[in-house]
Amino acid sequence: MRILYLQKDPFVNMGVTQLVACTNEAGHESHLIIENAEGNLRRAIRRIDPDVIGFSVTTGLHLWALQVAHKVKQWFPHMKTLFGGMHATFYPEMIEGPVVDCVCRGDGEDALVEYLDALETGEDPTGIRNLWIKDDEGTIYRNPMRPLEQNLDVYPFPDRSIYDAYPFVKNQKIEGFITGRGCPDNCSFCFHVGLKKIMKGLGQYTRRKSIEYVISEIEDFLSKYPLRRLVFRDDTFIVGYDDYVKPLLAEYRKRIGIPFSVLIRADYMTEESVRDLAESGCFAVKMGVESGNEYMRNKIMHKHLSNEEILECMGWLKKYGIMVQTSNILGSPGETLDSAWETLEFNAKLAPEHAWCSLIQPYPGTTIQDLVMKDGMMPPGFDQDEFEQSYFMTTPVDVENKREITNLQKLFPLAVRYPWLAPVVKEAIKLPPNQVYNFLFKAHYGYSIMRINDMEVLDFLRIGWYTRNYFSQTSF
Repeated sequence: MRILYLQKDPFVNMGVTQLVACTNEAGHESHLIIENAEGNLRRAIRRIDPDVIGFSVTTGLHLWALQVAHKVKQWFPHMKTLFGGMHATFYPEMIEGPVVDCVCRGDGEDALVEYLDALETGEDPTGIRNLWIKDDEGTIYRNPMRPLEQNLDVYPFPDRSIYDAYPFVKNQKIEGFITGRGCPDNCSFCFHVGLKKIMKGLGQYTRRKSIEYVISEIEDFLSKYPLRRLVFRDDTFIVGYDDYVKPLLAEYRKRIGIPFSVLIRADYMTEESVRDLAESGCFAVKMGVESGNEYMRNKIMHKHLSNEEILECMGWLKKYGIMVQTSNILGSPGETLDSAWETLEFNAKLAPEHAWCSLIQPYPGTTIQDLVMKDGMMPPGFDQDEFEQSYFMTTPVDVENKREITNLQKLFPLAVRYPWLAPVVKEAIKLPPNQVYNFLFKAHYGYSIMRINDMEVLDFLRIGWYTRNYFSQTSF
C-alpha cells in the first residue's frame, strides 16, 4: 500500500519518521508532501497517487488538516484519510465528520502497519486496536487501546529520508532525537496529564530506549547526513540522571561529540549534571519557568518549583557557559496584570538568551481545561474547533486585564532583553492590540530560533519563507 503523509510546515515530524520506518519495514511505500512547499497541492497528490493520506495533528492545526482533507475528498474520493496525533487521540469523535475515514489514538506504529496490511490483503480492518474506523456504509468502529510497547528498541530507527525530496529540510545541519516517551510530571497545561488517563492500565507510561539504541541511531543518521548541531527533544531530558543520563552522556562524548541542546527542569538539575552536560557538548537548554509568581506556577500550573531552584540552576548554567531559553505562559486562571508583570521581572533577573512566552491554551485533556470550564472562563459554546493554530496570538480564557496581558506577551521577549524598556512597555500595553506588537514578537521569536538553535542564516531564511503562514489556520 502507498501512504502519503501530508503536513503544513517544513519541519521534521519525528513521529512521522518513526511511522515511516515501521511501514516501510512491513513492505509498504511511504511519501510525504509539505503543503507550503507545493505550488499545486492537487497535482502533487495525483503524482504520488496514494491509497491513504495521513495527517498528524495537534489541536488548532487540526483545522487546517480537516480543510485539506475536505479538498482531498473532493479531488480523490477513493483515497482514505487517516488522522493521528494528540488532537485525534483526545478527540477521536472527529471521525464522525464526512472527511475522516480513520483515527489513530496513541502510539501508531503497530496499528498503522496492521491497517495497511488489512487494506492490502482485503481483510477487515475494523477491529484493529488504537483505531476508530468508518466503513463504507458509514458505521464507526470504536476499538480499545492496546498495551503500551515497553521495549522501544523493537522499532527500527526513524526513517528521515522521507524528507529528502525537500532539500531545504534535508540540507539543514540540525536534527532532533528523542531518548524515550512520556513524562513523569503532571503540569496542568500539558497534554501528558490527559494522555496518562487515557493510557491508564496499559503499561508503564514513561519509557526509554536503551543507551546503545540512542547512540546507534545517531551514528546511523550521521553516516547519511552531516550535522552541525542536534537537539534532544525529550520533554525532560535529565530525568533519571544517575542511572540513564550520566552513562548516556559518557557514551555520547566517546562516539558522537556534536554540540547539542536539551529541555530541562531546574529542580532535576545539580551542578554536577550541568557540568556533565557542558563537558558533553551541550551549548543550550530550554527551561520552564512558566510564571515568576510562585502561586501561579505551583498552585495553578502544578509545576512544583521554587524561584530559588530556578535561580540556582540558572547560576550553574551561566557558570558553565550554556545558553538558556526560558519558557513562560501568561493568562492562566487567576492571572492578574501584577502577576504577569512578576513573570517579566523574574525573567529579566534571570537574564536568559531568550525569554519564550505564550498565552495559555486550555487544550484537550489538560487540568487547565477542567479548571477554566469549571469556573466559566471560556466564551459560551466554545469548542475545540475554535482554537487558534498558534498559542502565541490569542487565548480563549477570560482573565482580568486580558488586553494588557495579551499585549505584554507580545512585548515580553523584548522587555526581558532590554529591562530599561519596562516603563515604556507599561504604557504601551494599554493600547489596543495591533500589528506592530505582533511584528515585534514574531521578529524577536525568529531571531531567538536562529540563535538558540545556532541556525545558519540561509536555512533560517528558507524556513521563514515556508512558514510564512504559520500563525494562520489555513493556506487556502
